[in-house]
Amino acid sequence: MKIRGSKKIHYDSGPNMTPLVDVVMVILIFLMLAGSFGGVSHFLLSKQGIKAKGGAAHRELKPGEIPDTPIDIYVDNLRDVDGFVANMTGMEPMTRAADIRNALAAKREQFLATGTKPEQLQVVLHPRINTKYRYLIAVYQAAMEAKFEKIAFATSQ
Repeated sequence: MKIRGSKKIHYDSGPNMTPLVDVVMVILIFLMLAGSFGGVSHFLLSKQGIKAKGGAAHRELKPGEIPDTPIDIYVDNLRDVDGFVANMTGMEPMTRAADIRNALAAKREQFLATGTKPEQLQVVLHPRINTKYRYLIAVYQAAMEAKFEKIAFATSQ
């Protein structure tokens, strides 16, 4: 007598994985829809204003339009010591953020007293080629604390 059952091929490969794959796909789709792909953004906003001449933000002024009044600040590292120096046109070099904030606030008040609108004032930060970011951020923060609405960055010189 021959036993046929022992020679048949068995296709039993274990538990059915289809429901598991379905559940994993649903969880994956939920996480893709609920999560954010952008991550945390670390950047400084540059509110580049309209320039009267050259540059990427150049455009012709409309009749009666007044270009922004730039307040240029040149930021550089101090030599041989840890720190920075900020030079504003017509002022002594400053090495502390509090001094920069006070000077910018005073300059802002001078412009406002002459009738210049706050939205027409623009602080332009000019970092030198080797300026460390923490010093540039300190000057940027000082300009924000002085209540300037437009703070822009120029390219390194």
